[in-house]
Amino acid sequence: MVGQTLTKIRAQIETRAVDDGQYVVLCGRTADRIVPLDGHRFPDRGTAAEAARFAEQYRAALRRYDPQVPCYDPIVCEAPALEQSPAPHENESPKWTFPPAPTLPGQRSGRIEFSHQVAGAVFETLSDMGFDGVERAVMDAYFEAAETIPSRDTLCLRLLEQMATELDTRLSNTGQASVLAQAAAQLPAPSARDSALTAAFDRLQAIELLASYTISPWVVDSVNGERQCHVSVTDYALNPVGGTIPTLPISVDLLRQQPETTHDVSAVARINSETWQFTLTTDIDGNPAGLTTAKIRENP
Repeated sequence: MVGQTLTKIRAQIETRAVDDGQYVVLCGRTADRIVPLDGHRFPDRGTAAEAARFAEQYRAALRRYDPQVPCYDPIVCEAPALEQSPAPHENESPKWTFPPAPTLPGQRSGRIEFSHQVAGAVFETLSDMGFDGVERAVMDAYFEAAETIPSRDTLCLRLLEQMATELDTRLSNTGQASVLAQAAAQLPAPSARDSALTAAFDRLQAIELLASYTISPWVVDSVNGERQCHVSVTDYALNPVGGTIPTLPISVDLLRQQPETTHDVSAVARINSETWQFTLTTDIDGNPAGLTTAKIRENP
């Protein structure tokens, strides 16, 4: 029951945070910022301490499926000094700036947190829907990989790959669609008001699941009204598995951005050593495809 717990705990923290808070929570040993408190400020010491306790619950929940999640010693301290650049206009509040969060070599904290969120939400959904066998298979493969892969960043990618493969192997297309839709509903609501497609790929780029992307114009089929576009992605972080490419994070974030629409990955092709081309199609017949993995074509 990890996903729902993570979502509820984050909500408890976010309701206590304020934009102009005077206090933050850091690790007392390392001065690291702590997920999910990273970027949040609080109005007083008591509220910050309460948020720190929620963060400890959050990280304890993560360790149910990732025992390598590090332990921190959270302490409340005054926020860094305000930096005003440019100088604020009259009646305008100055802006806080924080130093970059320290990261270990080879570790991308945004990518790891995204993987935790997606995996937790999917595990919760599989449990709620009675797909215990799928959940167990993913967990077994993950813990086996954890014994040989020291990098948490690499391990989180293997988790997404294994989860996509197990969902594709063990569930029907409609079953996959139901699981991903319910999992996406548990993730934080989107804040961007760009198109769902742009917002989703911006998010994946920001957490370094891909280096860059371009989107072709949508083409509408004059007969059935189906809409289709091509998304070219460079340096996609997930590896091919058995002639397919994992598409789960793309589908989940598209469903988070636009829950009323299912975007099939109807085709995927390798353009060159760095670039994949995904063909996205709006599902109009209720028969979704390519939501967790998509078969690789030889030519675009």
